[in-house]
Amino acid sequence: MKILAIIVNYNGKQLLERNIPSLVSTYQPDLDICVVDNNSSDDSILFLEKEHPEIKILKSDKNLGYGRAHNLALNKYPDYQYYIFMNNDLSLEPDWLSNLLEVMQVKQNVGAVGPKILLAKKKDGKYVINSAGLEIDKHYMAYDRYEGENDDGKYSQTEKVDGICGAVMLVSRKVLDKVKGFNSKMFLYYEDVDLSLRIRDAGYNIYYRGKSVVYHDHMASTANLGSSKRNQMNMKNRYISIKNRLGFFVAIKETVWYLYNWITWKTFHSKKLTLREYLNDK
Repeated sequence: MKILAIIVNYNGKQLLERNIPSLVSTYQPDLDICVVDNNSSDDSILFLEKEHPEIKILKSDKNLGYGRAHNLALNKYPDYQYYIFMNNDLSLEPDWLSNLLEVMQVKQNVGAVGPKILLAKKKDGKYVINSAGLEIDKHYMAYDRYEGENDDGKYSQTEKVDGICGAVMLVSRKVLDKVKGFNSKMFLYYEDVDLSLRIRDAGYNIYYRGKSVVYHDHMASTANLGSSKRNQMNMKNRYISIKNRLGFFVAIKETVWYLYNWITWKTFHSKKLTLREYLNDK
């Protein structure tokens, strides 16, 4: 069994310095690590070459974004049985990987597995859930399950979910060959939702593994992007995903639905309700 953990990096030297050691410490003979560098202007590559010569480095001559950078590594290194797609802003519990692999080995027809993602910064002395898998509604809006709730033993179960947060995803080569990897038309955001949907379209199940725990410096890798830019990217890539999966007319219908509801929420309800709360109340 050969496994490749792929980390996408863009000007993230400080994040790599802080988080790579927890990944390297889980080293096992069948695990390799690859960092895809999106043409960083800091000293990310120099740091990796000096401090972690065991890590494979793929240098892109431009910023490919998230999914396309992972695809670059998939094409360069096609001979692994499993691939782990990762952010550069994660630290990991020692048994995070063995717990994910156990699901692949025990459950049937597994398409992808993801861990419990906790915010790295505690709140009132307690860890808070960032994502316990994704809920994806009938309009293909995706939400992190239990986001903002204090971590508890009840979130340590293994169960089927609609999708997995792209911060950490374990997927087999067989499944990736079937779905053709990440959507190359997407630069950043929603690509994890799209991949999850296409894995399910192909007939596979997606699992959340609560005993696998990672810690996320949430938004640290995209700190320079404002909420407006994130929303635009999400809306654009949601349209691309729906169009590719279900056709132009469904994509237009769902985009009009979203814009109408977003404008109504922003104008009349945003001070009292989140967008998710507003949509759920309708």
